[in-house]
Amino acid sequence: MKGRIDKTVAGLMAVLLALGLALGPAQASEDEHDSSGVHEFHETMEKLGEHTEQIVKAINHEDWEWVAKEARAIAEHPRPPAEERKRIMAFAGDRRAEFQKADHAAHESAATLADVADIGDGREVIRAFADLQATCLDCHASFRNDFRQHFYVNK
Repeated sequence: MKGRIDKTVAGLMAVLLALGLALGPAQASEDEHDSSGVHEFHETMEKLGEHTEQIVKAINHEDWEWVAKEARAIAEHPRPPAEERKRIMAFAGDRRAEFQKADHAAHESAATLADVADIGDGREVIRAFADLQATCLDCHASFRNDFRQHFYVNK
């Protein structure tokens, strides 16, 4: 049983590593051109990525308390300042409800992961983490490229 969990964790880590490598060059570009007023949002997304990486490590160590702590940090992350939120919602335009729904789904998935980790069921933790990753991936697939174009590339 532990072997299957280890393989699942290794697979999740490989996916995260591949995503990190793929996003690396774009990230540097964002840092260089972050004069658009969404710096706090960018920093928050960076922190969320760090918490996600810590969750992978915690799962690998079967440290459910650590998983819960990192998942709660994601679920309860700070909001960007009001002025940034206005810019982001203006960017989302007629897709604002979709954007907010994706954000809510990520918060809910992270809270669920924290609750499952508190119980200490490794299989359910991995399933809940996969759900969290799916919510992030869905939002990124829907908004990330347009967001980068709007706030970074065209500035």
